[in-house]
Amino acid sequence: MAKTPTPHAGSLLRHAIEAARIVERAASEKRLRGPLEIAGYGFLVRNRRIAPAIARLGRQCAYESKILMRTMFEIQINYAWIRLKNPHSRALRFRRFLPIERLRLLEKTATIFRSVDYERKKKQFEAERRKVRHLFRFRDSKGKMRWARSWAADRSVETRLTEIKQTERPGGKVDPFLSGMYISFSAATRGSPISLEEVLRAEDHRLVAVTQPEVRPDAHKIGAFILLVWTIEAFTEDARLKHQLRGELQEVSSAFAKLSKRTKEKWGAV
Repeated sequence: MAKTPTPHAGSLLRHAIEAARIVERAASEKRLRGPLEIAGYGFLVRNRRIAPAIARLGRQCAYESKILMRTMFEIQINYAWIRLKNPHSRALRFRRFLPIERLRLLEKTATIFRSVDYERKKKQFEAERRKVRHLFRFRDSKGKMRWARSWAADRSVETRLTEIKQTERPGGKVDPFLSGMYISFSAATRGSPISLEEVLRAEDHRLVAVTQPEVRPDAHKIGAFILLVWTIEAFTEDARLKHQLRGELQEVSSAFAKLSKRTKEKWGAV
C-alpha cells in the first residue's frame, strides 16, 4: 500500500485557519462567561489572525515570520501556563489586569492628549484599577504598597515556559530547546546583534545582505500550524465544544497528532 503523502506546509496551515474559524463561529453562539473561556477565546482569535499573516509572507520573508511566530508562541505560553494550575484564578488575573495595563499605557503616552482629556481618562482608569486592588496591590519588603508589574505574579515568559516543561517531566531534566527557540524569535523581533549577524554575510571583503537567512523557509508555517491547532484543542476543551465539533476538526486534529509525534523532540508540546 502506498504511503499517504505529507500535506504541504501551506495546505496544513490553511486547514488549521479554517478549523479555527469553525470553532470561533461555534463559540460565538455560546454564552462564554468564565474567565478561562473568555481568555481562551481571545487567544484563539489572536493566533488565528496571526497565522494567515505568516502564510502570506511566504518563503521570501520567512525570516520576518519569526517575529509573528514569537507572538503566537508567547500567546500559547500564556494560555498553557494559565491552564497549568488554578486556571480560574490565573485567567481571572489575566482578564482583570486590563485597567493597570491601560493606565500604564496612558501615562506613557500622556503628551499626545490634551491635559483635560488626559486627566479625565486617568481618573477613569484609576477608578477601574481600584476595583482590582485585592488582586494586584501588595506590600513590598520595605513595607511600601505597590502595584504588581504583571498579571502572572511577576513571572517572566521564560520562567512560565520552564514551569510548563517541568510539569510535563516532573523530576526530570528540562530540555532548554523551546527556551532557546523563544530567545531566537525574540532576537529577530528586537533587532538584536544576533539578528544583524543573521541577515548579513561577508563576501569578497564586503558586507552583503543574505537573500534568505532561514535554512527551512517553510518551517514557520509548520510551527504556526502546530501552535494554532494546539490553541484550538485547548479552547474547545475549555469551552466544552470538543464533542460538538469532533467531526469538523477530525482531519486537522489527526494531522496535528501525526506531525506533533514526528517533531516532538524539536518543538515540544507546551
